[in-house]
Amino acid sequence: MEWEESLLPPTSVPPALKAEVRKRLGVVPGWVARVAPVPWVARSWASMMSKPVAHVSPALCDLIALVVSQDNSCRYCFGAQRAVMRMLGYREAYIARLERAFHVADLSDAERAGLDFARRISRADPRPSRADLERLARAGFSPPAIAELAYVAAATVFANRAATLLALPPEPFETMVDRPLVRLMRPLMARRLRARPRQPEPLPRPNDGPGAAAVATLDGSPAAGVLRAALDAAWASEVLPRRTKTLALAVVARALGCARSEGESVLALERVARALGCARSEGESVLALERDGFGARDVEEILATLGSTRLDARETRIVPFARETVRYHRPVPIQRRMREVAEGLEPAEVLEAVGVVALANTVCRLGLLVDLS
Repeated sequence: MEWEESLLPPTSVPPALKAEVRKRLGVVPGWVARVAPVPWVARSWASMMSKPVAHVSPALCDLIALVVSQDNSCRYCFGAQRAVMRMLGYREAYIARLERAFHVADLSDAERAGLDFARRISRADPRPSRADLERLARAGFSPPAIAELAYVAAATVFANRAATLLALPPEPFETMVDRPLVRLMRPLMARRLRARPRQPEPLPRPNDGPGAAAVATLDGSPAAGVLRAALDAAWASEVLPRRTKTLALAVVARALGCARSEGESVLALERVARALGCARSEGESVLALERDGFGARDVEEILATLGSTRLDARETRIVPFARETVRYHRPVPIQRRMREVAEGLEPAEVLEAVGVVALANTVCRLGLLVDLS
């Protein structure tokens, strides 16, 4: 797979941050040193990928991470997940069958239905339908389990976007899995890497920030608190203005909707938002932008054209780029675009922009469930 050189060099990682990531994941992946200058990105990445689920098995989460990473052509995530699965005891032949076509792999009907749904959440084209939910219900998934399937897929999208945009180099442990010493240590390493099922948790309170509707779909899952904390930390950060982050979220929400609402009256903006997919995500973003001094006309201009004289120099780059991160066919072109966006920006600004667009892609894909509830 073609892949660009890494966008940013590794940096030193504060001991406390390193210990926090190791506690959540069992290891400290190489990406931690790349994103350490913006700690909320590192903490959110580690928390979101730690399998904070109570209604689906961690084993199914592993399968989803592999399938979605392959589907998104993320060389880093796919290679790392493949290596982790080998450490956990999955056989090479089994993983290879999943890579070729999971429909012919040794899977249960429920696992196939879950993987199909996860890929639909990731692609969001076509959008998940009520028929998909009914198929999952027939396969034995409860509504909280279905929400967690969507979360795991959407959280994998976060990792895929961040790793691809930063062009992370492969993890060294990918080539170490079959070494004799590593094979001997696999049982010990598996104990460190294997996630334990969590207990259900109530929806975090308050849940009134960006992405509140998407977070609410996870009521009863530990993932709700993880996602709420990630969003709150991102919007509390002062590296980029709050309005820049809200614009990126709104643009991604519009892109994941049915169609642009060209020609709709600005006075009917609320009706337009309801007609679009991820309507609540977009509606929440619009309200937040209005609080930041953007009028309804300004917001609609930006969402319709991806430009405005009201945007500052960084927003002029980041806002249209957010739209490009929703879907792309190959990693190299989007990595080169990321390099163009990053030119002249401070490393922390680049990292926060990457973290925000990755998080927006997660929230809005999870938000696809909102219209089906």
